[in-house]
Amino acid sequence: MTSDISLDNSLTIESEDFDVPDLSDDSDSFKRSENNLFDSDSLESSDESNLIDSDNDNENTIDSYDSNDMNIGSHSKKSLSSADDSRKINSNDLIILSNSKSSNSVLSSPELVVIEDAGHYGDSANTIIQGIIDKARAGSTIQFAGSSYENIYLRISKPLNIISKSGTVINNIFNIPVFTIEYGGSGTNISGFTVNTSGSFVDARDVSEISISKNRISTKRTAIVLNEVYDSIIGDNVFLRFDTAIDISNSGGVSISKNNITPENSYNTGINIKSIVSKKGISILNNNIIGFDSKKMCTGIFFGKDASNVYLKGNVIRKWYTAIEMPYSVNNVSMYNNTITNNGDGIIINGWINNFTFKKNLVNNNARVGILFDDNFKGTKGKLDLENNYFSYNGVLDLQNKGDNAVSIGKNFAKNKCSRVGMKYGFKIRSRQSGGKYYFSVVDKYGNAISDLPNFSAKLTVNGKSYAVTFIDGKAYINGVGGKGGSNTYLDVGEDNRDLNQWGQFEEIDSDEMSYYEEIFNQLAGIAPQGDDFDGSDDYSDEYNNESGSGSGSGSGDSGLSNGANSINANGVLSGSSGLAGSPSVASSPSANPSSSPSSAEDAASIKTLSVDEETFRVVGVAGLVLLIILVIGLYYREDILEMMEEE
Repeated sequence: MTSDISLDNSLTIESEDFDVPDLSDDSDSFKRSENNLFDSDSLESSDESNLIDSDNDNENTIDSYDSNDMNIGSHSKKSLSSADDSRKINSNDLIILSNSKSSNSVLSSPELVVIEDAGHYGDSANTIIQGIIDKARAGSTIQFAGSSYENIYLRISKPLNIISKSGTVINNIFNIPVFTIEYGGSGTNISGFTVNTSGSFVDARDVSEISISKNRISTKRTAIVLNEVYDSIIGDNVFLRFDTAIDISNSGGVSISKNNITPENSYNTGINIKSIVSKKGISILNNNIIGFDSKKMCTGIFFGKDASNVYLKGNVIRKWYTAIEMPYSVNNVSMYNNTITNNGDGIIINGWINNFTFKKNLVNNNARVGILFDDNFKGTKGKLDLENNYFSYNGVLDLQNKGDNAVSIGKNFAKNKCSRVGMKYGFKIRSRQSGGKYYFSVVDKYGNAISDLPNFSAKLTVNGKSYAVTFIDGKAYINGVGGKGGSNTYLDVGEDNRDLNQWGQFEEIDSDEMSYYEEIFNQLAGIAPQGDDFDGSDDYSDEYNNESGSGSGSGSGDSGLSNGANSINANGVLSGSSGLAGSPSVASSPSANPSSSPSSAEDAASIKTLSVDEETFRVVGVAGLVLLIILVIGLYYREDILEMMEEE
């Protein structure tokens, strides 16, 4: 195959070259109106001036296609699963170039088709490239080799691996998706593009197992539209300009992960979720969802009608007017390990809540309310599990309820809440001190150690000098503190500032015992002890403003404490999870099960110290162990001993 590809010398694909799923049973439901699909030939030949005015997005525009009005025959998940899943392409597979026909399966001879630079095709680039795609075998790789293309809008109706290895730029003035993945396009991958468009980047409907990854997207409308999409991934993309970054409806088994959703303007929505009834649900994992201006109307994640079975974990949501808005009743929504900070409102809840879990989240520095049960909040049905969260520095209240029914929640760090939000009790903190070393553990009102908490920062003040303290899973250790603790020693946790005795139990311990606690913390955190002087400022909200993720270490982004994985570098490129400035790294790997036990490092340390942190018991030496053995033997043989005594 020569490097010059045209319709005349491109690979010839005939219908008998590959298997086509039998759709005879679905022929009625699969009918599509030609009026609702754009035609590339007619659009190419039309007068561009009559289609769109690139300087004005709202005027003098005749939209040949609108993703919201597209009428494509709907298919059930059952019909999707009946398609030939063997055609799914793996980008890591070896792709060979073949001009010969094959009677084997479609993946027996996949092709590598190189799309030349746009200048190679002249004014007919879109028509020619569409023709190449139409003739390519299912499962082939379509590689865009050119640096840029103008006004590309392509239909995909077979599984293809559509890639650019050079960040190919696509500029499109039309309100038409750059890629429309139609029924039959299940298994398609689109990766590596930089897109500036007036319409959507990808519009996918009636498909499964698609992947959209590693793209940089700027659009005036919705960047990615998913409708009736199943078992698919939207990951590692950067969204820079949009009306809505991702709009998803009537779908299930979709993972939205490790994206940077960072608009260059306001009046927009990060992720819009609606009509999710599939039990597979939607997972939104480890994304940076960072708005432009929290004083202007915009929403990080919007729950539309019938948004059920949604799982959020490890996301950083900042700088939105509302971080998460739930204006309608929701079912089966779970949120773990999210950092919701520096927004106008954290979460606004209306309607009924049926099975809602909100645990181990960091909710702070929001201008108005951390969580607001708003005027139209009706109450709860099923389970409401709202506990082990950290609320602080939310302008009006941490939790407020304006609805018809009072709310009862579990244990949280939440100093400021209204009376109609009943909380079982807050947490206490137990302190231990040995010389310049301090160890803190969060405990309940009975003195039992608490884990499964978000990581958060606190401030220790000893004799007028302040030190930053980082709690990791309910534990903190600091070394190099000058002065002895006591009445002049205070721990400031959020808006709650108390001396150590008021927080709970304070005790002085010897250096050997402190070494046990030091090892527990270091194995849990994977760090060396810290002890840097605090900056002296009472308002340390800037610790949560590190959007570049410059914190050191190798963390996974648990509640914003990490090395900056999923964060945005100076060029706006995904580089890992959001970090917490000035905080130690966290060598953690969150389990797929959100309710899993503490990390293995902590478990190992706890076993080694005989659960010393749980205050169950301590090893008191060989004598104590011998005494324990004697007592056990005595209890076990007590009846025999009594009988022997009676005989005597």
